[in-house]
Amino acid sequence: MSSSKSSPKHGDKVSFKVVSPFDMFYQITYMSAMAAAGISRSKTFLIAAQSSSTAAEYFAAINTLVEEFRFDYPEACRRIGGKAKSDNMRSFLLRLSDALRSGEPLADFLAREAEVQGVDYENKYERNLEALKQWSNAFSSIVISVALIVIIQVISSMLYSVNKASMTGMIGAGLLMSGFGAWIIWRSAPQEVMTVSLAEGSAEQVLMLRLFRTTVPIGMAVCSMLFLLGIPTGWIFMAFALFMLPLGITSLKSDKKVGKKDEEFSTFLRSTGGMATSSGTTLKQALTKIDLTSFPTLQADIDRLSTRLQALVEPDMCWHKFGLETGSKLISEVIDIFYSAIKIGGDPERVGYLCSLFTAKTSQLRAKRKLIGGTFAGLTTVMQTVVAGIMVFVLSIVTSFAHLVETLMPTSEAAVDGQSSMNMSLINLTASDIQFLSMLTIMMIVSLAVVGAAAIIFSDGGTKLKVSFYLAISMFVSGLSFLFVPGMVQGILKA
Repeated sequence: MSSSKSSPKHGDKVSFKVVSPFDMFYQITYMSAMAAAGISRSKTFLIAAQSSSTAAEYFAAINTLVEEFRFDYPEACRRIGGKAKSDNMRSFLLRLSDALRSGEPLADFLAREAEVQGVDYENKYERNLEALKQWSNAFSSIVISVALIVIIQVISSMLYSVNKASMTGMIGAGLLMSGFGAWIIWRSAPQEVMTVSLAEGSAEQVLMLRLFRTTVPIGMAVCSMLFLLGIPTGWIFMAFALFMLPLGITSLKSDKKVGKKDEEFSTFLRSTGGMATSSGTTLKQALTKIDLTSFPTLQADIDRLSTRLQALVEPDMCWHKFGLETGSKLISEVIDIFYSAIKIGGDPERVGYLCSLFTAKTSQLRAKRKLIGGTFAGLTTVMQTVVAGIMVFVLSIVTSFAHLVETLMPTSEAAVDGQSSMNMSLINLTASDIQFLSMLTIMMIVSLAVVGAAAIIFSDGGTKLKVSFYLAISMFVSGLSFLFVPGMVQGILKA
């Protein structure tokens, strides 16, 4: 795994972090896989402190009490468990203390605890998904309400004078409401990292990073130039969307591929471990005997791993690189557990089974999240399309009526005096007012597109660069609205 956690010193006041159900499940799976190798109690606790999860610091503190203060392990677990901030960690350490004191085999205890923590993690995840589903519905209502605020403000300008300060304040409040809705979705969604660093990931992820560093800056520069040249807003929106679309499509394909790899990885662990145990061979030889057609998405990565191992490249590096090149954070973490446990003497079939349980449960829960996120993404995209179209439609009506009244208004001095005495303020909009309403509408369409795209990513998870796809779709549709809706309004008014 990653670098070891340093043990706290004598006088340090240890401030333990809260351990999430996922980190707890991962930590115990990690320990149970290592303990399955039949290693000593002290070795198990030493390895547990080297885990990459937030729970590792608890075991680093336990090792400190044992090595420096001469506590026995049951008492050290009890002392550290009493200081734990997380209820799940406190309960586990106290149970571990009792198990060690009673003489129960550590491997059996950890295997049983891994199953229990898996159920706890599943229940917590599904509760988060239910909350996410409810808040997704609430977000749609918030966006519609914000859109109505803008529409009412624009329509009211036909009847009353434009109060720019009041209108800006209400629009700002609407944006805060929509931003708050996106934040709530982020808070209610399960907090997890699904992909590795793009620079170290799969070929698609490396391509994503290159596209992000090239197309996005170029797109921003081109759109700025078009704005300075006075090009219509619709064309600017569409140009921005076209620059963002390649990155968005690549991100979407990469994220979908990572999800399929996660699903296949559980079976791969069981097949490889079972083959190595039943044939009495090493993992390197087992990879050449299993049927890789069962893992169509992982096949290229497995072939590359097998080729490197056959070429006598350092095995630790090969397995670690395999995890990174899949692009999946889950695979990257679990493959290190799998190989490390077998390396220290664990039975491949047993270790593969334990790691497979963790992987299968995690990937299945994420598949449920993808279903909710996909439904929310479709709803939000359609809603953004309708909102943009309605906003541009209302703005076009106000602008057309203002121009129509201006052309029909009498120009003689007497007629103007008579008109003012009638005290009619209908369509009393100046050119600056029209420009202000236009900028307000553009700002709201862009802001809602950004907030909506961000909310989709928060609910769906995966790589954050997928936001470019949903933003491109929203901007493209908004651009079409700016290009074609005003003409439709003109045709309606002239009919």
